Formats: sequence, C-alpha cells, structure tokens
Amino acid sequence: MKPEDLLKLVEAFKKIIEEIIKKPLPPWLSSLFNYILLLIFCLLVIWGGLIVISQIIKIWTEQIRPLYYNQEQKKRLLKRQRFADYIEHEIRQLNSREEWKDYRFTELEAEVEAEGKQVKFFILPFFQSTKRGLRREQSLSKALELSSERLILVEGEPGSGKSVALRHVAEKLAQRSMKDKSIKSVIPLYINLKKLERSSKVKINRELIEYFVKQELNRVNDRDIEQFLDEEFQKGVQEGTWLFLFDSFDELPEVLSSVEADTTIRNYAEAIDDFLSGFNKCRGIIASRQFRGPKHLGWPRFRILPLESRRWELIRKAELEPRIEKELNGRLRIAPQEIQDMTKNPMFLGILCEDMRDGSPFPENTHSVFENYLEKRLTRDADRLQRRFKLTPAEVRTAAEKVAFCMSIDPNLGLSPAREGIRGAMGRLGFKLRGNLEQYLNALEYLKLARSEAQIVAGDSQFFTFAHRRFQEYFATCVVLSDLNRISPRQLLTDGRWRETAVVIFQTQPPEVFAPILAEARYLLDEIAGNTSGLIDDPVGYVNPETINKNLSVPKPFAWPDGLLPLLGLLQDGFITRIKELPDDIQMQAGRFLLTASSEGTLADQKWSLEVAGITPQPVLLWLLRHGFASESQWLKEVAYRQTARLSQIPDDIAADIRQALVILFARNRLNKEFFATHAHLSRLDQASRYINILRLLKWISPIDIILHIVVFFGVIGALMLARSELFVFISPFLFRSHPTMLLPLKPELLVLIAPLLFMSYLTLRKFPYFVYAINLSSLYSTNLFSSSSAVFQASYTSYLRSHRKSFFLGVFSIYIRLIFFPLLWSIFAILAANTGQFTHPFWWAFLLLFPVLYFIIKFRELIKYVISKFKVIAFVTFLCLLIFVIVFWCIYNPDSVISKILFFSYSIIVVCFIPLRVIENCISYIQDWIKWQKWLKIRPSSITAQELLNLITQYHHARFSKRLIIIIRERNSLLATEDSEQLLKELALALESSIISNERQFKMQQRKWRKYLKNPFYAIKDISRRLNLFRKSSQTLTRERVNNYSGSEFFNTWLGKYTLKDKSRLVNLGSEFLDEIYILLEQIRARRQNSSVQND
Repeated sequence: MKPEDLLKLVEAFKKIIEEIIKKPLPPWLSSLFNYILLLIFCLLVIWGGLIVISQIIKIWTEQIRPLYYNQEQKKRLLKRQRFADYIEHEIRQLNSREEWKDYRFTELEAEVEAEGKQVKFFILPFFQSTKRGLRREQSLSKALELSSERLILVEGEPGSGKSVALRHVAEKLAQRSMKDKSIKSVIPLYINLKKLERSSKVKINRELIEYFVKQELNRVNDRDIEQFLDEEFQKGVQEGTWLFLFDSFDELPEVLSSVEADTTIRNYAEAIDDFLSGFNKCRGIIASRQFRGPKHLGWPRFRILPLESRRWELIRKAELEPRIEKELNGRLRIAPQEIQDMTKNPMFLGILCEDMRDGSPFPENTHSVFENYLEKRLTRDADRLQRRFKLTPAEVRTAAEKVAFCMSIDPNLGLSPAREGIRGAMGRLGFKLRGNLEQYLNALEYLKLARSEAQIVAGDSQFFTFAHRRFQEYFATCVVLSDLNRISPRQLLTDGRWRETAVVIFQTQPPEVFAPILAEARYLLDEIAGNTSGLIDDPVGYVNPETINKNLSVPKPFAWPDGLLPLLGLLQDGFITRIKELPDDIQMQAGRFLLTASSEGTLADQKWSLEVAGITPQPVLLWLLRHGFASESQWLKEVAYRQTARLSQIPDDIAADIRQALVILFARNRLNKEFFATHAHLSRLDQASRYINILRLLKWISPIDIILHIVVFFGVIGALMLARSELFVFISPFLFRSHPTMLLPLKPELLVLIAPLLFMSYLTLRKFPYFVYAINLSSLYSTNLFSSSSAVFQASYTSYLRSHRKSFFLGVFSIYIRLIFFPLLWSIFAILAANTGQFTHPFWWAFLLLFPVLYFIIKFRELIKYVISKFKVIAFVTFLCLLIFVIVFWCIYNPDSVISKILFFSYSIIVVCFIPLRVIENCISYIQDWIKWQKWLKIRPSSITAQELLNLITQYHHARFSKRLIIIIRERNSLLATEDSEQLLKELALALESSIISNERQFKMQQRKWRKYLKNPFYAIKDISRRLNLFRKSSQTLTRERVNNYSGSEFFNTWLGKYTLKDKSRLVNLGSEFLDEIYILLEQIRARRQNSSVQND
C-alpha cells in the first residue's frame, strides 16, 4: 500500500465519523487522532520488521546455510538423511507387523495432560517466554513441541496408545528429517525396552543402555548402519540431535515381576537417567504404565488421557463403510455407560470398529465385544502358547474363567490377589486344571490379558491381576452362564460385582432360564414397598387425564430405599429390547415407586425416576415424559428426550415436545455438536423420518441464512449503485421509522449502517424460538394441532418466558429486520416449520417463503375452529393493537395537541430517565461482576469448600457468572468431596427449587385473578381492598418468613438471609439453568465420595 493510499484511507475514516456526528472534527481531536494512527503505524512497522528478521534467520539456517556446507558437511547431511529414512522404514515395518495403519489413527489417541515448563506464545519474535503448570494438549507431538522440558515421562493405562503415540511421533519426525537440509535436524530413535535382556554378569548402568540402543538401531546387522553409528552417535549425543523414545519400560523382562519401589525398577530408571544426563544434550522420553513406571526420577509427566470427543475422529479414520460409520457414531453416543467407558480406550474402540467392519451388529453390552476380541486373541497366539507353555487356547480360556470367577465370588481375594490365594479359592470351589496353576497364570500374562504385581515384602507370594477389569467380569460371566446355580438370584440382583452378569443373562437367555431371578426381583420389590410409606397405590389410575393436573407443591426429597434405583436400572438395562417379557406386576410396582418420587420429590428425584422409567407401564411412562418435557429444567428434558424411544407410539403432545426440544437445541447452538447423538435418538422413534427431516432442516438453517444475508447485502449495494435514488427513498421508511421529514438522503456511507443491521439480524436468529414461545404459539397445537394443555406445563411455560425476556426482545428485533429484507424471512419460516413439523422434507425447503400460505391451506379448518374458540381473546388483542396504532398515528400528525405533548413527555421521561438509569445500573453491576470474575480466575484455588463456594456466589449479581462459577468448579473437580459439601449443595438446590415453584404458583394465581377481573370487574375492586388491608405486613417480615421456611443448617440459613436481604427475588433470579448445574455438581460430589469409600474399603 502506498503512503497516498494510507492517507486517503485515514481521511475517508474521518469523513465517516463526521457524517455520524453531523459536524467537523475539533482540531484537538483531529490531532489526537493523527498521533494515535502514527503510533499504531510505527508499532506495526516494528512488529513487521521483527517478523521479517526472524523469517530471514530461519531461511538462512534451514535453506541458505546448507548451500555453503563443505564437502564433509554435505556427506554428513546425506548420511543423516539416509539414516532418518532407515528409521522411518523401520517404524513402518513395525506398524505393518502389528497391523497398525498410522495414517488412519494418527495421534488421536495421544491427547495428553502435560506437566512442566511450556514455551508460551508471544506476539513478538525473539521474546518467547515459558510458564509452568498442568495443561492439556491435543497431541503428544504438539505437547513435545511446546514443552521446554528435556526429559519427559509418558504414562497411560493399558491400551491407551502410548506405543502408538511414540511410534507416530518417531515416524513424523523421521519424515521431517529426511527432507531437512540442516545437519542440526533432530532424528528420533525409537527403542522398545521389552527386548532388553542381560546376563547376571552385566551391570545395569548407562553403558548397558547405550549398548542396547545401538543394538536396537542396527537390528538388521547392516555394516553401513554400524559405521554411521560409530561416526555419528556420540556427535549427536553431544549436539542434542537425537530424540530418544524409550517405549515399554514396564515390560522390561526384569521389571515384569517388580513393583515401583523394587531395586530393579530403580536401577533401570537411574541407568536411563544417567544415559540422558552428563554430556548428553538430547531430549528423552520414557513410556510406561502408571503402576510400574519410574516415578521417583522426578521427570515431568505427560499422561495420555482417555478418549473423549476425539473418538469420533478416530472412528472416521477407521475407513468403515459410510453406513456402518454412521450407525457406530450414532449408537455409541446413546450406548450404555459401560460401553461408552470401554470405548474411551483406543484399543477397545479399535476392537469395536473391527467387529462392526466384519458384519457384527452394534453390541448391547460389553460381553459380546469381549467375546469376539478374546476369541481372536487366543486364536492368534495359539502356536506361541503351544510352543512356550504346551497349552491350547481352550485350556487357557477355561483357566481364565475359573480364576476370574474365584476372584469375583471371594471378597477376600480382591482385584489383585496373591497366587497362593487363588490356588486356595480354586480348591475350595472344586476347580481343577491340568498341570500347574502357575503355568496358566504365566500364559495369561504372556498374552497381556493379565499382569503380575510382585510381592511388597520379600518372600511373599506373587500377586496376579487381569490387565483390565472388564476381562475379569467377562470370564466370570462365562462361568455363571454355563451354570446359573453357582450364584444365587438375590446376589445377582443386589451385588454390584455381578450386575453385568445379570444384565447379560436377561438380554441373552430365554425367559424360562431367568424366571427364578425375576421371581426374586418381584419379592425384593414387594419387600421394599412394604417398608416404604406413602406410595401411590394405583399408578395407572393416578395418571388418568382427570387427575393429571396436580397442584404445584413445595418439593421434598424422596427417601429412596437402599438398592432400589440400582435394581430398577438393572432391570431396565436387561429388558431394554424385550420389555414385553417383563411381568406386568413388576412394571406396576416400579411405577408406584417412580411416580411417587417424581410427583412429590425434588428435581433430582424426578431425573432419577425418569432415567429408569423404561420398565413402567406405558401410561406411567407417558406421564413422566410429559412431566419432564413440561419442566423448566433442560437437564430433565434431555433425560425425557432419551427415554421417548421406549414408547411404541408417540402421542401428538409428546411429538410437539420433541420438536420443541430440537428447536431449543438449535436456539442454544448445540445442534451441530450433538447432531449424531440426536440423529441416533430420533432413529429409534416411531415415524423417525419426520423427526430426522426436522433435524436436517434445523442443521441447514444457519448456512442457508448466511448465504441469504450475503445475497441481500450485495443486492442492496447493487441497488444503491445502479438504481435511481427513489429506490432508497422506498427503503428508508422501513429503516428509520420516524417522522417523514427525518428521512436521510441517499449516501453510500449508509452501507456502514446496513452491514451491522444485517449482521445483527444473523446473530439474533437463534433468539427467534424464544419469541415463538413468548407469543404462546404452542397453544395452536390444541385439538389435534399443538396439544399442550397440562397445567404444570402452563405454569412452567410462563416462568420460562419470564426468565428469557432478553431473548424475547432480540427475537422481536430479528423479525423487524427480516421484515425489511423479505428473503431473510426464509429462516424464520424454517424455524416455524420445524416447530410445527410441517413442510420439513427437503423438497419443501425452496418453498418455505410461502409457509404461512401453505400452513393455512392444510390447517384451514383447525385454524377456523381455534379462532372461533378464542374469538374474545383475539378480538380484545386486535382492538388493543388498533387502538395503540391509532393513538400513535394521531400523535404523529398532531404533535401540537395537549394529549400528544403529555404522551411525548411521558415517553421522554421513560426513555431518557428510567431506561438509561436501569441500563447504566445494570452495566455497572455487570462490570463489577466481570472484574471480580477475572480476579478469581487469576487466583483460582485448586480446591475450595462448599462454604467458600456459597460466599463466592454472594459476590455476583448476575446469574451467568454464578452459573459459570459452578461449571468451572465442576469441570476441574475443585469442590472438596465431603459430607458438608453434599449437605450444603442439597440445601441450596432445595431452597432454589422451592423458590422457583413458589414463584410459579404465585404467577399462576395471578393469572387466575386476571381472568376473574376480565369476567367480573367488581371482583377486582373487592380484591384490591382486601390486599390493602393485608399490606400491614412489611416486606421485610415476609422476606424473613420466606427465609425461615427452609429448614437448613445454621450456616446455610445465615447465608440465605444475607443473600436475600436486599432483594427477596435474588435467589429466584438464579434461574433453572443454575439449578441444573447445582444438581449436576451434587451428583459429581456423591459419585466422588462413593468412589473414595470403595477405594478405602
């Protein structure tokens, strides 16, 4: 850009500002403006110069300097490139032998949690800085690149992908070194330590490690490689041009029988540490399982994390058929928790991918996954088993089943029993094996289906454990399936160790086989019901339409009997695909418990009830689903949404709720993120194609809306440039709704106003669904249209509307803009089509601008009936709108009248005084909250107590900061998992939920009063006089009584009194979303406490 062009740009910018303020810039402001621009220009020049210099240095080092190498340096560079090619070839061969395709899986399984110093990005070259702390990186190679640590320990669970991650880093760096023209390029050296064997005469020291490294690098015994290592190995060590990747530390032959504190582990760890220290300037990485790694070295740790969201990318790279990939993506998102947990491990996810590639259906349980995997594993290594242990795969499998059963049934053995303990348990149970038990256990370890954990005290028996707990559960289940008499029915139903076994029995065995287990389940439910008071006697009668509209009452936590929810969850998982084979009396008994808990309990009770409601009678399930969809809690709605798949036929009102749930996903910008899971849920429903069409339409609304905005913007530019000025005169009244004399003349600068207008139109599109709910569009669904007649729904609906006022007005703003530019109404009509379920097939998308006409044609009779039934309301609203329009129109054309002046003065007072004051007050409080939030983020403690959490909530006036606070604390596990934390969270949740329901009840009573006012004006006079008599009670007394209604702890009551002292509605203003987050945090604390108690036991 020439200087003249820059000056022209500055002058143009000044003119735009002058057009906005309607007068020339003051001299001092113009000078200040010039100085600021000059300063910015100088800073940009300096920054650009630094970048150019840094790039020149980089190009000189990597491209130009090698051109001036002498003959010896050129030969050395060529040798290093050839050696890098050799390393890359070796890695590819290793991957090929293990049937691992690096291009398919790349580094997806290598997401790491890294410690130590990190190179911090800085905008200025040559001024890089570092920072310490724990962080998460998307890949191992990225973590290594950003880390300034020289020595790193990589840890991970079995099958987490440590070896794959290291090999991928080695292959990637080797390929880079092959092309690098500098003799300082880093070449990776991948060393698998499980092949390191030594004689008793050789000491464990750095010489042993160096000898083994050279031996591994020249496995092919090539003379050129040997010569290269003799010449270059020590040079590379001193120059730091090697990257040593030591894999499988935990599989060192002498470490396999050791624990971390043993001398062998320490000796090998210190030998590697010595090898990488001293004159060695190279970086080094050791990969090991966490339970048998060299932790005492004090190296920074890179912990490979379980797969989470990156599972889907790994599945995509597995090169499955599109049909299989789509099914796997969808089914995995809604699979039982046991399968989801299993597929967080790359190894098991790969097993699942291969099974489905071979034609197997998606598994209903982990048992079938392990069945296929272990069968292949044992068959593959049959020759090795015979050659090394003289055993067949069938014999090893039988031994594994018996050992696993002994470890599961005998609580004294645990997960890592001594081998002597296993031998004793097998003797007591009458299990016999051909040959020595040690031989079978060693074979299982050799196959990596198990591992040994040696004695802590010298002389004790060696310990044995399966490589993965799922292996043990699978083998033990096989024993029970072959003989159900080995485990009693009650133990199967109540003992968590046999839960998966019971689920597999219900899912795979014929009814006559599990009849005794169902009889025991019936007896258990009857026994629990006999000890629980207040249960609903007839759940089907309770949900009868005549009794469905219950009053809103203050919730009380339901006292769940011990073992009830696990039992109902087990039955639901077991009969997920064969509900008709579950006896009716068991379904009715389950309905009694869940209906009582849902109708009288808290939000958490409602959620827990709905999660296991799949085994209740269909009328009860329908009631629970309607109750869930009517709730203001998105947390509860998502559970209801998932459970809808258990309905054989979906009623119209539930269908409307599903459509609204999809529109809410769109409004909250979560549709793309949850598309596959939502698609899988919808695929299970009756008439799934209708809902899938809605899902697709909602997914495409945003991209199409962007295209429409771009077309409209350039269309306006073309109209302003090519058409006559009268065109803009036609548009102006829509843009500036004021007195005609205030119309602005045609100027190109007005494009500066049109562009932000269109941008705001796009941003506010997702607020339109709230406007739809605000005008109560769902009432049109009544009588076979949009049925939503439940009183509970109406109360929750109005509360939801009040809590989204901002979204409502933004939705109105979006409609206003789109009325100006008619093509943009396509997106509005598309949302309406999705909400009504009409014209959502892709064929109709091109005609959605005619949606009102099309909808009127197909719903003509229903709309006429609706207008007749609501004639009074519609007539009153229409009259009111016309009256307002006439008054406004008359005031505009009679500005000098007294009435116009009074109205204008009132309007000015509101607009100039009241609204700005409220906006300023709101902005000040928001800024204060934001400053407090930023301060807390900087000093954020690693752990806090529940009392500290409540005090932090008190600091914020805006609910969004309190909500973000809860989310961050939950994601980082910052809240201490103590009994006090659980108790205070329960009290906070109960108080907030009671306030919300009380508020809904008051609002409902006000609605009833307004209806009475409209019918009988005299009733209004009587009610007002009565309210004046009751006004003697001060608001402070009411607030005090309201606070005292919560029978919480002394600390919580004190906190609540202070929190609501100045504003009694402050607690309610936290809203339902905050309540959801509190309950989710409460569930997390409970789970952590349970896990802690199990580990302590």
